[in-house]
Amino acid sequence: MLDSLPLEDPSEIERSQHRHHNRSLRWVQLCVALLLAGMALADHLLAPPGESLAHISWSMAGVALLSYLLLRSHRRRWESPLVVTGILMVAAWSVYSFGSVRAASGFAFQAAVVMAGTYLSLRALLATTVASVAILGGLTWAETGGYLPPANMEADLRYWLTGSAILLLIGFQLHQTRRSTDEVYRRRLSQMEDRLRLEHERDRSLRRFRRIFQLNPTALVVQAANTQAVVEVNPAFERCLGYPGAQVEGLRADTFWADAQQWQEHRRVLFEKGHTGWQQAWWRHADGHSVDVMVCSELNEDPGGLLILTTVVDESSAHDIPGA
Repeated sequence: MLDSLPLEDPSEIERSQHRHHNRSLRWVQLCVALLLAGMALADHLLAPPGESLAHISWSMAGVALLSYLLLRSHRRRWESPLVVTGILMVAAWSVYSFGSVRAASGFAFQAAVVMAGTYLSLRALLATTVASVAILGGLTWAETGGYLPPANMEADLRYWLTGSAILLLIGFQLHQTRRSTDEVYRRRLSQMEDRLRLEHERDRSLRRFRRIFQLNPTALVVQAANTQAVVEVNPAFERCLGYPGAQVEGLRADTFWADAQQWQEHRRVLFEKGHTGWQQAWWRHADGHSVDVMVCSELNEDPGGLLILTTVVDESSAHDIPGA
């Protein structure tokens, strides 16, 4: 059957993508909190006396943890903008405290742009990019003008840990995004293949029905159920009642019924039960005389709307109805 393997609902794919997106964001927030907490501990242990910037890492870790807890409560509205804004503020604060834009914390501007591009709108991505460029430009100008504290430019373990943590965060975000994108792509591709398969089966069934309809020796009439207008007749109908197919298309079905009361009863049973069974009736021939026929109709579903398929069998020689 054509519907044996139904297509996956596109809305279900979108909901699945949203769930994966939300789960990914929670993991990213948790990783940010853990990485920054680790960086704070490392900075506290490794920094020379009076040079520790652990309070900055602790602040950002708190923001990320708060966002993670809000996401777990399914209140996703401000969490991503909050974290992106927090990263920009902490990056600027860290660079200023260090005294140079060449600090490892400068990588955080890249992380903010990647996070905005992954979890926020295009407008938010543009705003984050412009803000990062502007903040970095302002800090560069401040360093050039001597407005920043003196910087200790000696590379140490803290520099490597800070840069590595930010790069790990960026890599994790891109990995999660790529997984989500690949999954959606595969499901969309599978849906497209299923749709093409179903369309091919449908077209093949339609061609088969078309051949049966055209070659059937019994007169057949297809009508639109809402208007009872003729959609199509087969060649056997043309031979039986003498109407050219092009002439009857668009005519109402009651045009063929010589007795209006028979048609009204036939239609009532059809719409009550969905089918009529065989009924004796008088139909008009194209030359004006009446034909004694047996008529059977049934309702059929169609993508274009509900249809009526009527079968007509000539039961006697043509003759006029007495009294007509």
